Amino acid sequence: MKKSRLPKTFSLAITLINLLFVSFLQSQNIIDSFLIGNNTTTLMGTYSDGLRTPRDLDFHKVAGRQNELWVINQNNTGSRNHGGSTVTYYNAGQDSQWAEYRRDSWSGHFMHTASAIAISENGTFANTLDCQDANNNTTGYFSGSTLWDSDTSVYARVHQNDSWLGSHIDMIHQSPYSEGIASAGGNVYWLFDGFHNAICKYDFGVPHQQGGDDHSDGRVWRHSDLSVDRQPGLSSHMEIDPVSGWLYIADTGNERILRMDPNSGTIAQNLNPYGEPLQGYWRMSGTDWNVVADSGLTNPTGLDIYEDRLLVSDYANGDIIVYDISQDPVVELGRIATGLSNEIMGLKVSPEGDIWYVCSNANELYQITVTVILVGDVNGDGLYTIMDVVLCAQFVMGLSEMDEDELYRSDVNYDGDIDVLDVLLIVDLVIN
Repeated sequence: MKKSRLPKTFSLAITLINLLFVSFLQSQNIIDSFLIGNNTTTLMGTYSDGLRTPRDLDFHKVAGRQNELWVINQNNTGSRNHGGSTVTYYNAGQDSQWAEYRRDSWSGHFMHTASAIAISENGTFANTLDCQDANNNTTGYFSGSTLWDSDTSVYARVHQNDSWLGSHIDMIHQSPYSEGIASAGGNVYWLFDGFHNAICKYDFGVPHQQGGDDHSDGRVWRHSDLSVDRQPGLSSHMEIDPVSGWLYIADTGNERILRMDPNSGTIAQNLNPYGEPLQGYWRMSGTDWNVVADSGLTNPTGLDIYEDRLLVSDYANGDIIVYDISQDPVVELGRIATGLSNEIMGLKVSPEGDIWYVCSNANELYQITVTVILVGDVNGDGLYTIMDVVLCAQFVMGLSEMDEDELYRSDVNYDGDIDVLDVLLIVDLVIN
């Protein structure tokens, strides 16, 4: 880092300092701390918990259940009861963490080659199917997304050995090779449709009875002018930014990250649903979308948003790339290297700001935690004092040197320079 000369007097007005400090506070995000390298990676789940080619994960959204981490397994399918499954980690990340494996008796259809999971705030969850036909019909295209009730007295518990179709509560079969999914609230989800190379909106409507098969109130909108491409065997995750409303997409086959306005586009054509009656199925045009990142990516798969930070995992090299999506264009801030090539698939940030990911081949679940450094606390004692001001000022005047951690804590405005502005911001931290 560069250093500049300190003037003899501080001439900046205190009002200017406060304005700058407010701007600094607004820029802070715990995810940035992971880029410093003060991280601890812990193995939190294994094959013994029931992990079987895990491809995605999500934290529960319902109040009182946010400590539940749901992992979806791809598994293999050969019959109706050999499909995907889930492992739920209760008290995730705590000493009292425990795991529960579940597989519905009809998972061979409704979780056939399961590829992604998303949990809605209403307690439902949906999964995608990375297959051409959920009935193993080599000439068919009957595949899409399944809706479930996360109530543990219902999911994989009711209708397991009778004439009903397991415990699922809805399914729409218009998107073979679907690789990613994002909740839009209620029973509405966005899908990465690898068969039609499009992004689709699925509205399940009112779920049918548990194990039923009436999909007639379902609606699908296919945004085909936003062209995406799957990478066989890999997930392509998606997430809605709650601030901007943009839907962010890992376009794995095209080695890029996209975003689209979910409210854009108009109906261009009525489509005929395949294999089932629906209330509506439409092709959309005029979708507002753009490329977020298209360099330095090989197999972007996992994707999540935490405040104004976008995190993307690259399956090829194991890097977790962090982007600042508050800027336009979006800026890459740095990378967290895991060293796990051809492993990381799904990625999710916990409500507390920890990073979780699954290794699909090793059948493992990991948590990354970080020791947060207080920027402006130059001496690292956990307090803002006049000593922090003195240490920073001495460095600026060329009277002392700093180690790497002290340099990081001194660059309060993150501009790469240690200068008088940083001294002033530390003064304001001490005062306030």
